[in-house]
Amino acid sequence: MATECPISNRYVPELNRIASLYLPKGVEMTGYFPERGLVQARLDRWQQDFAPAFQVRLDETARYARKAGATLTPEVAVYAEKLVYRGRIDDRYVSWGKSRREPARRDLVETLELLIQGKPVAPRFTKTWGCYIE
Repeated sequence: MATECPISNRYVPELNRIASLYLPKGVEMTGYFPERGLVQARLDRWQQDFAPAFQVRLDETARYARKAGATLTPEVAVYAEKLVYRGRIDDRYVSWGKSRREPARRDLVETLELLIQGKPVAPRFTKTWGCYIE
């Protein structure tokens, strides 16, 4: 995620909705902010403005972003012992500056549902749109 990325910020309500459904089912959700120069006070202000329903943390060295292979914000990574999904939250954004009113596919939710149901999840990666991680 990124405090100054409009697409990342527009996804907070959807991430809050997902958190409300899946945190009670034992899914852990953390938003990492790999922004160069971001300080905790600025992240605290962002939290006040956007009220995320999940925990957020600085990723000052982009360690978590690199571990997942993330290059844009917002980009999600789902781990079930290993990385099983990385990419878009859903397909609302179809290219730079173009979005749908509603997504046709909710990739993150689909992945979480498979995991919760105990079904096998083959590693999958999707293209996302957003702001580049420096």
